[in-house]
Amino acid sequence: MNHINFANVLIKRLDKNTPGVSTFENKKQDMVDYLQRTALTDQKIKGGTTLVWIHDNSVVLGFVTLAMYSINKKDLISQDNTWKQFPHRTIPAILIGQLATHKKYEGIGIGKMMLDSVIETADFLSKKIGCRVVALHPQEDVISWYRKQKFNMLEMKSRQKVMYIDILK
Repeated sequence: MNHINFANVLIKRLDKNTPGVSTFENKKQDMVDYLQRTALTDQKIKGGTTLVWIHDNSVVLGFVTLAMYSINKKDLISQDNTWKQFPHRTIPAILIGQLATHKKYEGIGIGKMMLDSVIETADFLSKKIGCRVVALHPQEDVISWYRKQKFNMLEMKSRQKVMYIDILK
């Protein structure tokens, strides 16, 4: 296990000069490809913003890509009647489009730290523009990890899986 001095971790928006991007490794090649080939284009077209956690100004420990999103209230009510009280047809959300940790630093809390940061961001935005949940479309192998982080699975017919957490709870 690699030791990380979290005092030396910088969170920044990905740019073309971000150190450590070319050496980022993950068990899933699609995550590496996204960070190295697609994330900057997504930012340019306003499709998502990627934040990177950089250690010692050289190693990308992990990254998360965020975008705006909404969930249909009817889908939530089918599982949780308390959403009936929400006054709008859709629930404003932040979408975690991608979240990945460098494979050499898995298991030491980097993913949890990034997820906590996203939830803090959602809470901040909820005071400015309205945001009630953090949502994501999980891959099968990470569903149990998100459940441990208190995310709920939203069962929707014939659509991609959605997990969410209500930032007010």
